[in-house]
Amino acid sequence: MPDTSLRPFHVEIPQSDLDELHRRMRRTLWPDDLPTAYGVTNERVRTLAERWLERFDWRAVEARLNTYPQFLTEIDGETIHFLHIRSSRPDATPLVLTHGWPGSVVEYLNAIGPLTEPPVGEPAFHLVIPSLPGFGFSGPTRSAGWGTDRTARAWAELMRRLGYDSYGAVGNDAGSMISPELGRIDRDRVLGVHVTQLFSFPSGDPAEFEGLSETDQAALAHLNWFYSEKFSFNTLHSQQPHTLAFALADSPVALLAWNAQLFDDTLDPDFVLANVALYWLTGTAGSSIRFYYENAHATETPREPTTTPTALAMFAGDFQSIRRFAERDHANIVSWNSYGTEPATKGVAGHYAAHEATDVLVGDIRRFFAGLARPTWPVLEEAHLALRSAVAGISDGSLRTPCADWNVTQVLQHAAGDQLGYAAFITGEGGPSFDPFSPSGDIDGEPSAFLEPTLRASAAAFATIDADTPEVPTPLPQGALPAPVAVGACALDAAVHAWDIAVATGQPSPLSEDLAEKLLAVAKEIVEPLRPFAYAAAIDSVAGDDAVARLLRYLGRDPHWTA
Repeated sequence: MPDTSLRPFHVEIPQSDLDELHRRMRRTLWPDDLPTAYGVTNERVRTLAERWLERFDWRAVEARLNTYPQFLTEIDGETIHFLHIRSSRPDATPLVLTHGWPGSVVEYLNAIGPLTEPPVGEPAFHLVIPSLPGFGFSGPTRSAGWGTDRTARAWAELMRRLGYDSYGAVGNDAGSMISPELGRIDRDRVLGVHVTQLFSFPSGDPAEFEGLSETDQAALAHLNWFYSEKFSFNTLHSQQPHTLAFALADSPVALLAWNAQLFDDTLDPDFVLANVALYWLTGTAGSSIRFYYENAHATETPREPTTTPTALAMFAGDFQSIRRFAERDHANIVSWNSYGTEPATKGVAGHYAAHEATDVLVGDIRRFFAGLARPTWPVLEEAHLALRSAVAGISDGSLRTPCADWNVTQVLQHAAGDQLGYAAFITGEGGPSFDPFSPSGDIDGEPSAFLEPTLRASAAAFATIDADTPEVPTPLPQGALPAPVAVGACALDAAVHAWDIAVATGQPSPLSEDLAEKLLAVAKEIVEPLRPFAYAAAIDSVAGDDAVARLLRYLGRDPHWTA
């Protein structure tokens, strides 16, 4: 059974690795100097190398990363590292933020605070910031094939594993390719895609060039210049990445020079060095550039345009997207903003906007997702997360549970059927193909795979319901209920069965005090008519009971139940 656990992670590079880095840097053999036309100059690399060796503080970078919750998890055979920062706001929208090469999760550190804890009146976000497979602490990768498509599928699994029924995708560089693809493959859950580049190029049809604006003609001229003067890195990465990897793995200064070609000299040097050092200290200089090879050798590429709502925030010092070409590849562009006409304009950035012009990019992200927001129900998301967590820990489905005479698999079937029931009453479609009150105890496949479509169905159904809807159809004897009560009833069902499964399988309770308090209020509104068939008689509270215990006793369950 695949390991789907989320393991807390703390960055702590051994001092011996830093000492070896410094030893290698002191033994650098320098080439003869040449003008800029031949590539990055000795002066540029020497200046950065001297700072790296004498003044750059890697431990400060570590400390900054370690101020945020970080985790490792296994997806599709590889270890994936990610930061997971939840907002204190219950109405926050989840976002997955994806970097590119030669960047890293460091790109987004400046944006974490403004996005998770914004001023009053601005939208808030829960953030998931993964390291790309083969990059930083997500590498080196051991398997081939980690291009755009496989990474997007891994991100969809990561967000599912974290319990997010709907979320947005934000990207830069490679992230601007992965995020639209994520919207394509997980379209029912991805609210919108926000990127800083839309990499759409001429198809070869001469008609595409007719009537291009002066701005688009200038963008095309810049693209032609970049292709003829600066594209060597892409060609080599796409054709022979491993040949280059020998130099990048052996010499930190070679890595610095190669990666520095894609960091403007206007960037603060410690930002450049933090990114380069992350590749060196994790041994991922070679595995990271294989992303280009995998994309160049992909046997299947999407032919149809994406349809997820898409936004572009384009910065003057970066790649200039051309809308005519972008609309050919993305059918639902709803926001297109270009910031600044001169790269030196105050507040305008180049390729690393999240770092250079944090407020500008954050503002664009806020406005885009605020305009897309579907109704969200945090209590349902948290209850679904609890149920996912409990089901992921099932190792023996035959164990008895606190729920009637059912075993763990039967409780799972019942809980999944109830979620489908709520979805069916709202949408008028589908519903469970079995009687949730007579579960067989047999399922096909893994428990989590059996559960997941049912949670998606109920989350998607309730996402169509506004908070002030007076009557929401439900499968309960009471019939239609006000929206908050209907959502709470669905969440209550998921949460109590999450507890049943967790305690039966020896796991800690997945219910938080806050969730239990909210669900107890709902239970007192709806449970009495359900006691003859769904809940036992209430058990008197005991002094010292916490909110979880009070909820369980009200539902007729012993908080201290054991098998």
